[in-house]
This record gives sequence, C-alpha cells and structure tokens, in this order.
Amino acid sequence: MISLRARLLFFIVRISGLKNYLLKPGRAEKFIARDHARGPALPVRWLRKHCDIEKAEIDGQPLYRLSPKENGNSLHIFYLHGGGYAFNIVSLHWHFIKKLIRRTGASVTVPIYPLSPENKWDSSYAMVMEAFEQAVSRYGAENIVVMGDSAGGGFSLGLSQMLRNHDKALPSKLVLLSPYLDKTAADPTQIELEKTDILISIEGIRRLGSWWMREGEDPAMFPASPLFAPVDGLPPMLVFAGTDEMLLADSLRLKQKGDEVGAQIELKLYDHMQHVWMLLPIPEAKTALDDIVEFLLAPKV
Repeated sequence: MISLRARLLFFIVRISGLKNYLLKPGRAEKFIARDHARGPALPVRWLRKHCDIEKAEIDGQPLYRLSPKENGNSLHIFYLHGGGYAFNIVSLHWHFIKKLIRRTGASVTVPIYPLSPENKWDSSYAMVMEAFEQAVSRYGAENIVVMGDSAGGGFSLGLSQMLRNHDKALPSKLVLLSPYLDKTAADPTQIELEKTDILISIEGIRRLGSWWMREGEDPAMFPASPLFAPVDGLPPMLVFAGTDEMLLADSLRLKQKGDEVGAQIELKLYDHMQHVWMLLPIPEAKTALDDIVEFLLAPKV
C-alpha cells in the first residue's frame, strides 16, 4: 500500500503542473537556459565532510571522484544522473549518492556529461566512455557497478552495450532506476500510463529525445535508444520501475528482451510509484535502497 507521504508528495507534483512545463513553446527553452546558466549542483555537505573528493575534467566537463574517509572497500559505483539529457545534476542526486556510500562504503565516480540541446548524444557518450575507462584503470572493471536514474539509466545501458560492442572491459553489474530507454514513446501501453504519470508525457519523452539528437536522426537508433539494441552479453542487471510511470513500458520491454536471450535481468516493480521515486523522501525509497544495496553487495554469480 502506498504511504501517506508518497500520496501527499505525488499530489503536490500533480497539481503543480510540472508535467506540462516542457510542452509550452518557449517556456521550456527558457527553463533549460536558466538551468545551464546556474550549473550543476555541488556535492552536499555530508559528502564534503565524510569523503575525499577529487574534481577532474574531461574535455572541459567536470568529473567527481568520491572516496569515503572511513570504512571504504573495493566496490566502485559509476553513477550517471538523470534529467532527460538536458538538465543538470541536482541535490537529490547527491543525497542519493550519499546514501549509497553510507550503506555500502563504495567509492563513486560522477561524470557531469555534456547536456542537450547544445550537445548531442555522441559528445555525451564520448565523455562518459573516457570517464569509464579512467575508472577501470583506477578501480578495475570487476569492482565497478554502473548505475543511473531516468536518462542516466538509459545512458548506463547504452554505455554497457557500447563497451560490449567494442570488446572493452564491462562493469560487474548494472542498476537502472526508472530508465529512459526509448526516445520514440511508441509503445501503445504508454497512452494509458500517461494518465497516471504525474511528471512525464509522451510529447515530453519525444521532445527531450529530439534535443539530444541531430535533425533527421532516427529516434530508435542506437545508442540514443538503447532498448532497440541487443541485450545479450551484458552484466547482471537490476531494474526498477513504478507501475504508474510512463517509463514502465521501457523496463517491461527490456525485461522481455532479456528473457528471450537468457540475459540476467531482475525487474523490481513498485505499485503506484512514480518516476525515480527512489530518490524522493518517502518510505518506498528506503525499501528500494535496501534492494539496491543487497544487489550491490551480493557476490556475482
């Protein structure tokens, strides 16, 4: 049963009208311009106090490496933040990373990749690929878990598929949180899911996807839409989706593709949850974190 806190938070988001914000011509562009001018959020206070933080750059883009000062171990999380490929990392992401470090003792790499619409998928992937290869040289691929929320979840899958395609070292595991895997939003079930989703719309999915691609490119192409690429030969995967979110359709199709080829994909469905609920201050987020930590710390089979 959905918690009272989740009900209240989802109600506030619904009546705020945020879902339709990206649909108004001109307003979305101004909102993104303000976000880009403000820049990415910085690591929160707990991280600054309890972690050694190294800030580096790849082609002018920031890259953060965080290592706990106490009780660290060999586990390393390569985290790709969400935001439709257009919005900066925010404090909610850093607070979630804080929880991961507190619960697991892992070190973390956080690439602040180039954002759309100024940048397209190829420049974003190039930066993230270099960041991952640096992480492999420092921590070892066998110790790395690639994780991301929303667009970062799609990015995590696409990165792993690209590494596989180029015969490069793969991470040991993947964790995808409400992943954004398909820029076409053509799944027929999304027509009904749009009614229950308080944040994402079909038009919003397509618009965000178009900003990340060049004019004339197919929105179903790889790696922009990693759902349509093969999923065999990838590390074990833990995927989360809420039953009331638009991107449930992406996760269900990913699971079906994985089952057809024998891929190790565990799908966790949470009743009545909305997009990236695991980052929110609700009881259901703690339950999801428990599931994530169990997966992270379990020996690879």
